[in-house]
Parts: sequence; C-alpha cells; structure tokens
Amino acid sequence: MKKIKHNFYILLLWINSSVLFSQTFEIDQIEQLFRPRLKMDARYLFNSRFQDTSKSFQAQDLNTVFTFPIKSKLDAELKLDLRSFKLKDIIKNSVRLKASQTLGLFRANLRQATVGFDSLPSKTLVTIAGGVLGAWLTRKYRVAFYTINVAIAEQNKTIAKTVPRFTGLLGQLHLRGLKRNFFYGLGVTYSDGLLLPAPFFGGSEPIGKKIIFNYTLPVQINVQYKDDKRTLITVGISADGYRTGIQYNRKRVNVNYTAVLAYANLRYKLSKTLVMRLEGGYVLYQNWRYTPMDAVRTTFNLAPGPYAQVGFNVLFGKTIWEKLGAAIFN
Repeated sequence: MKKIKHNFYILLLWINSSVLFSQTFEIDQIEQLFRPRLKMDARYLFNSRFQDTSKSFQAQDLNTVFTFPIKSKLDAELKLDLRSFKLKDIIKNSVRLKASQTLGLFRANLRQATVGFDSLPSKTLVTIAGGVLGAWLTRKYRVAFYTINVAIAEQNKTIAKTVPRFTGLLGQLHLRGLKRNFFYGLGVTYSDGLLLPAPFFGGSEPIGKKIIFNYTLPVQINVQYKDDKRTLITVGISADGYRTGIQYNRKRVNVNYTAVLAYANLRYKLSKTLVMRLEGGYVLYQNWRYTPMDAVRTTFNLAPGPYAQVGFNVLFGKTIWEKLGAAIFN
C-alpha cells in the first residue's frame, strides 16, 4: 500500500512538472510561440468542498507573463546545386535559410488560497520566474526550441527560507503546412530536492477549414474554432497545478496542488496589439498534498467545482517565423 501511495505521489509531481513546462512555453497555440507580448490573467476558483470535511477551498490568482526579444537573425544564402535537375530539388538544395530567435521571459504569480481545515486558512503564495526562450531553423527546415528558467515559489511566511527551482526543456517542431504540425521533446525540473523528467508530444491537426484539433500530451487536448481573423473559440480538457513552499504545522514543506479541468475559452482580437480572453470551466479533479511526514496527514482530496478567468494579451510584434514567411512570399 505504501508503494502504491508513493508511486501515485510521484505521478502527481510528474504531471505538475509537465504542466509547468506547458505554462512556461505556452504550447497552447503554435503560431503564438516566441511572440513578444505581455500576458495578464485573473482567475477565480469558486468554493470547493473537502471530500471528508465540511470545510471549503477556494483560490484567486493574478498572473503576468512578459516575453521580450533579446536577439533575432534572419537571412538567406544562395549556392546553386545541380545534382538534381528537378526544380523542387534545385530550390531545396540551393537556398539556405537561416533563422533564429532568443527571447527573455519574466513571470509573476500572486495566489490567495483559502484552505478551510487550517487554523490560519488564508495563504498568500508568490511565484516569480525568469529565463530565456530560444528557437532556430534546422538544416532540414524543422524548428528546434528550448527554454531555461529559474524560479522561486513560496508562501509569504516562508520567503526567508526560499529555495530556487529550475526547469529546462528541449524539443523540435515539424511543420506540415500552415495549420498542421507536431512537436516533441523532454523537459527536466529540479524543485526543492526533487528531480523529475517530463517527456512531451503534441501537435495540431486541421478538421475542415475552420476547426483544428490540438494536443499536448500528457497535459492538454482541445478543439479550436476560428470563424474570422478576430475570434477564436477553444474547448478542451487540461491538467493544471503548482508546487510551492508553504508553512504547515510550523514547518516549511512543499505543497502540490493538482487538478484536471474542462474549459471553454474565447479569444477576441480587439486590435493589432490587444487580445481579450474569457474562460470558464469546471475542475473535475483536485488534490492538495503536502510533503509526506510521519504521523501527520498530508493528502486532502477536494470535490469538483467551477472557475472563471479573464485576461488580456498585449502584442509587441511578429514572431521570427512570421517574418520568415513574409520574406519568402512577399
């Protein structure tokens, strides 16, 4: 029984680390990768009952992500190659495109969680992260990408004992058209003594002219409907969660919150630089788990509950891949 509980605990942490990679790299809309922007969100999780007590759990989140350009490169070399006399092969073998982009990333999250069974139920949790994102076009015209981040995640009462956390990710994207692609890679997280790998695989597959099926395993699947250049509707299922330092029984431990949710998301482009996002959903599964300790209960299951979210994106320019497309087709 202890082994089963231990394996389940590792599984939850692995899902948490996969969620962190997807949030850091924003693999929710492939054309938005590496876009300089300011992203702001506010989420409210309504009261959720603890399954074995009359107490409740709720949370309010404020999240900001700032992605800014550091360096980009775009040029082409022409060296005639006549090993094949087919026009397609001549173009492919003779034209060498070079494209790369490096961006900085800053993320700040303020979370107010109310944990009903605790003698001090209101918890103020703070996460601050910084790092770099990078991508480049390979010789086979695939997109290789990486991200490296360092973060602190603590309750306000444990800031003095903060421990840095690190994440890294390396992957490759295969383009199969304007809307079809797939990507894969491996991420690694080190979070306060815990080292975990998190492989991922995902992609986008068009279903007709206006519908696209997206998947990022193991954390998200969704279907997107785009009826014009301004409106995008997304419906899907996603894993969510976080790991942070917290004070529990007068000790600093880590808490791991894990959730699975169903959601519907509306994005509307108000202008060339401003995008509004509205989201509502239902948390199908929730778990609140502290670092295991002897003779102290550390796992608390929560009942399902609804949540609502609103956010804005402020765009600061095109991605290197949009510039590459413009250079080729204009």
